[in-house]
Formats: sequence, C-alpha cells, structure tokens
Amino acid sequence: MKKLSIALCILMIAVFLFTLVGCDRPQEPDTLVVYNWADYIYDYEDDFKAYYKGITGKDIEITYVTFDTNETMLTKITKGDSNVDVVCPSEYAIQKLIEMDYLIPLNYFDESKYTKGMTTKGYVHNANNVDKNIVDKIQQTFGDIGGKNMLDYMVPYMYGTLGVLYNKYQFMELGIYDKDIMNQANWGLLFNDNGKGQLLHEELTGQILMKDSIRDTYAVTLFYLLETGKLNGLRDADGNLYTDLSANQLINSVDDNLLEIVKQTLTQQKQQLFGYEVDFGKDDLLKGNAMVDLAWSGDALYAVEESWNDNLGEEGDYELSYYVPHGAGNIWFDGWVIPKTYNPAHEEAIKLFINFLNSPTSAAANMMEIGYSSAVAPDKILADNDAKSILAEVYCVNAPEYLDKATLDAIEADNGFDYDCWEDFEEEFFFYCDEIDGTNWRYPLESDFANAENRDVSTFGVMRDFGAKNKDVVTMWNYVRSAGVNALPMFLWMVLAVAVVVGGAYFVHFLVERGRFKQIVNNKKQ
Repeated sequence: MKKLSIALCILMIAVFLFTLVGCDRPQEPDTLVVYNWADYIYDYEDDFKAYYKGITGKDIEITYVTFDTNETMLTKITKGDSNVDVVCPSEYAIQKLIEMDYLIPLNYFDESKYTKGMTTKGYVHNANNVDKNIVDKIQQTFGDIGGKNMLDYMVPYMYGTLGVLYNKYQFMELGIYDKDIMNQANWGLLFNDNGKGQLLHEELTGQILMKDSIRDTYAVTLFYLLETGKLNGLRDADGNLYTDLSANQLINSVDDNLLEIVKQTLTQQKQQLFGYEVDFGKDDLLKGNAMVDLAWSGDALYAVEESWNDNLGEEGDYELSYYVPHGAGNIWFDGWVIPKTYNPAHEEAIKLFINFLNSPTSAAANMMEIGYSSAVAPDKILADNDAKSILAEVYCVNAPEYLDKATLDAIEADNGFDYDCWEDFEEEFFFYCDEIDGTNWRYPLESDFANAENRDVSTFGVMRDFGAKNKDVVTMWNYVRSAGVNALPMFLWMVLAVAVVVGGAYFVHFLVERGRFKQIVNNKKQ
C-alpha cells in the first residue's frame, strides 16, 4: 500500500511538471496553402506574416504552390488532387468552378459576412480599394451563373489587356511607325493587313507571332473580322447582326458559322506567321526573328522595359513598344477563390491574405514585381505614401518627400536617378498614354485617365467559358494549328528512321556473326 501511494505521488508530480512544460511550449503557428501562377506575386511573406500577427497575435507559415495553366489548376481542384486553401484562377475558370459547385462564398464586398467569426483587432477592410470599373465589368459579364453571382465567390487580383508587341525601330525602317497607318491597320497588324484588305508591308510576311492560346487568338480574330468589315451583314444563331453586338457579346459568340469564318481566317493568316509562341515572343523580336507578337499587357510592359538600348535615338530608347488596337478589345482578370477542399481551420488566414493583397502597398509591390495592373484602383495607391515610397525606391525617383536621405544617397551613388521628381514618375507610370494608340497601357479602364482616343470600359470584352461549344472550338483550333503541314514528309522521315534502326540492328548482328566466324576459324587453326 505504501509503495502504491509513493507511485501515485510520483505520477501526480510528473503530470504537474509535464503541464508546466506544456505551458511554456511555444504556440504552433497557423498555416495557409496558396495555389497561384508562377512568378505572379512579389516577395510578400515577411510583410504578410507581420500583418497577420498584428491582427491575430499569431505566427503563420505559408505553403506556396504554383500552376502553369488554368486547365492544370482545374484538374487538380476538381479531382481533389490538391488540398489548397486559396487559388487564383482566370475569369472563365472561376466561372467553371462556380458552375461545378467547387467554391465556397467569400462575400468580400459585404463586410459583415466576410468578417464574421474573424479576429478584427487592427483590421481594416480593403474592399473599397478595388477598382469599381473592374467590379462593374465582372458584374456585367458574370453577374448570374446559374443563380450565383461571381462577386460573391471571388476577389479581383490583377488584370490586363490583349495587344500587339512590336519592334518600334524596325517599324520605323519600314515606314509604318505612324499613328494614321497603325490605327488604320489596328488588329490587322497581326494579319499583315493595312485595314483595307491589302498587305501592310511585304517585309512583315513571316515576321508575325501569335499566341499559342486558343482563347486569345480567337478573340483577336473576331475583332479583326469586325473592324475590316468581314462580318458585315452576317448574323448569329439568334438572328442578330454581329456588327450590332457589344464587345462583350461578340467575344463570347461561338456559333458554327462564326467558328468556320475564324477557322478560314486563321488558316490564311499562317502564310504571314513566323509561328506560335507562349513566353518567348519578346526574345524573337529582340533577335530579329520577328517584328510583331500578340501579347498580354503585363508581359508587354516588362518586355518594353527590358528592351532599353543605349545606342538608339539620341540618348537611348526602348526598342520594343506596345499597341492596343481601337474599336474593340479584350480585357481579362484573375481573382482569388476558396475551393471546397480548403481547410476550414484556415478560413481566417485565407481572408486576411486576400485582404492584405488589396492594400495599396501590396498593389504597388505587385505591379513593380510582375508588370500587370493591380485591381486596386490607382487613386488609392496615389493616396498612400507607403505605396509611393515603394515605387519611388524601385524606379529610382528623386522623391525626398517619400524616401529617407540614406535611400536617396544609395540610389544616387549606384546608377543615379531615373526620374528627377515624383511628378515626372507619376505622369509616366499612372497617366502615360502612348503616342501611337493614345491608350493608357497600365490603366485602360480608368475614365479619370482620359486620353485622345476615349478608350473606356465599353470597348473591352471579357471572355466567358465556351461551355458546350468548347469541344467545337478546340476542334477548330487543332485544324488551324495543323493546317499547311504536309503529312508526306513526316511519313518519309518515319520510314527513314525505321530503316536506320533496322539497318543498324542488322549491322550489329553482322558484326556479331563475323566475330563468331573468326573465332571458329581460329579454333580450327589451333
């Protein structure tokens, strides 16, 4: 009995000590799994961890996973192969996920619902920072998806336009770097068409690149057909004239008649192409392999900045430039969503992560890092001194009102200032309009950023998912991609390859048999 009492005492002391140790043990950090495009966010981790701890009082660890296409992402999400918390698809992929019931509501634009159950110490809701033009465009295009509103399920992140990346100095040599000539050609730049059904320039033949992307290529072909009058008098399946449709309506038309016209047009265009590309168009333009490329605005802005050449012009110049055709165009956007495979314990971390990215400082850092336009409205960035200090430091602006003396001295000691004052930088970064197309490349939807061509939100269409017609569109695209490829040379190469393999095998067999014959002769001689 005495031994039992001693054992119980020892056990109680051990439990007590274990409890004390447990109390002193550091708290496990929260976790978050982010699924995003590669190279599509700035180096955010330290900033977000500080933001998260300031609100929740807890540390957080982030697992960051990337995808290369919407289709890869859709496969992982819909097959349950990826247990992620927050994802950044493109608009049509978000539509598909909503239709397939794979997302949970976010309700970001209803603060009472979004913050329900959240720790709100030091929390500032950033929904009002999102550009209203983007919100309105999403509502106009995707307001009703089977009774669901896309804005209840996603939060805008980045957006941009489709346009034409071109070698400015080669255009000068050809005599086509001219506002009237290029604005007459418009999307015809990608078809070597001057806008009147004639060659823009014979030396452009074989110097044009197109995106190896069915959606982007389909869209620009529709715009080209529209502006050159090739759709005049033609009607869609409902009897509507294509010329009466808005940019949004036209870009989402996929009836059989239109698919056939697009197929014929793209097949003919191949006579003018250098080829199709995904990521290396700017390299081909700089190497002289091509002069023109279909491009996304963020990639184009990055390519233009990278094309600076000290030997051009009087003081150096950008070799490449970007052109946004008039009349009708495409605007696209990506946004954050929560798949149903998320971890419910991470919901607060997810919502704080999304809200963090809609701060002016995150928006400024993202635009600096990846080139695309943030869904955060420009006036919100311009009203935030911390955001302006980020841009001033990165772009080497002599702005003592936003940078401390040590930073200014470091910039001057390095390569000097690229901008003499903040006003000069602000004019170029936020308000610049191209001298040829008259368009604000970075903020094409901002009515406050008026330009000579009066570009506004109504001139840009947003593409929805092709839905039941997706298979037909893919079939059309496969035909176009293979058109002009002669099967006979490929067959002859295959026959030659088989002959080489068979001949090689026979030769090896001959050498082996010859060796055996020599061995037999030698044995007989012995």
